[in-house]
Amino acid sequence: MTHPLEKPGHTTLGLWSLCLAYFAMGTSSIAVVGLVNNMAVDLGVSKPDIAVLITVFALTFALAAPLLQVAAGSLPRRTLLLGGLGVMASGCLLSALAPTYGGVVAARVLMALGAAAVGPVASGLGAGLVPPERQGHALAVVFGGMTLASVLGLPLTSWLGALLGWRWMFGGLALLGLLTALAIALLVGDRRAAPSVSLASFGQVFRQPAAAWSVAMSVCHMSAQFSLFALVAPFLQERFGVSPGQLSIALLVGGLSGVAGNLLAGRLGDRLGAPRSLQASVIGMACASGAMLLLPGLPWLGIAAYGFWSMSGMGFYAPQQRRLIGLAPELRNLLLAINASALYVGMSLGAAAGSQAWLHLGPGSLPAVALGFIACSMATFLLSRRAELGRTAALASA
Repeated sequence: MTHPLEKPGHTTLGLWSLCLAYFAMGTSSIAVVGLVNNMAVDLGVSKPDIAVLITVFALTFALAAPLLQVAAGSLPRRTLLLGGLGVMASGCLLSALAPTYGGVVAARVLMALGAAAVGPVASGLGAGLVPPERQGHALAVVFGGMTLASVLGLPLTSWLGALLGWRWMFGGLALLGLLTALAIALLVGDRRAAPSVSLASFGQVFRQPAAAWSVAMSVCHMSAQFSLFALVAPFLQERFGVSPGQLSIALLVGGLSGVAGNLLAGRLGDRLGAPRSLQASVIGMACASGAMLLLPGLPWLGIAAYGFWSMSGMGFYAPQQRRLIGLAPELRNLLLAINASALYVGMSLGAAAGSQAWLHLGPGSLPAVALGFIACSMATFLLSRRAELGRTAALASA
């Protein structure tokens, strides 16, 4: 329920400030996607080496996010979020100052440690600011920051990186993190301590098959996305002949489509239910990946297919978070953190798989890799749904 200190208008501003936190986190994590060429040349490494920076961020985040729920104890979520934004900003600043590739890797680790206290905590705070019947919309607003990171953050960092250099761009991201922390400090008044979480709570989550399979679905879905997205700029250039001038347009189309998919999924999830929204997301991604695999190599066909692929993929996250909250409401904070870890495990796995496919099979193989992960995503969804319906039936007959 809405916190007593939050008035309706203030709640709306609070949700948008949490959206900004996701935007800062998302832009910081994916900025290297649009800067692969510049960073590779400046640091004297290969393009797949720059893609590895996504893997480094993802693995660190995946390990840190759930453990922070235990280590932070009953610390107010707002305090943890503000601290995470500060650490993330420090990592961005160190990235800007790092003289070598190894220094950038170390800065990415620090950045990810801060981000681990941003994503799941922002979602938990956002869900707690509204009544249950509005949680789908609230989560779509908060997670909308991640889609805005692709529609605004990725093209903007790509443009600024080309104009000013990638180091100045990371300095700007550090400033963004600090300004976001200030906005949340002013607009989110929820200072309640979170329920304490112990290591035993992890066992409670994974003893519920529906929740465990749903977390596995998050791994598969994000793997499907990042097997292509980590190298999407050179992929569109190599596979569809997208020119450097058209590349910013392609990224903008993908980002706008992602925003539309996220907002549509939030609305549909409230009306039709999370399971149907999740099915639509997976089926849409499969169709779009197949199109990118089979379509002729024409720039505008590639851009259109990428736009539909992005819309379908970004329609996953709001209904997935809402479904997880419904599966284990008493473990909401921990389950959201585990799900965030699962997403970043998938990011790491997908980026690594895409990089290896690029090196050994060529750029055209990336949609096929994505299709393999999409098939796994649908399989885990069906297993989770079967367990959920079985549990519901057992409770009804008890």
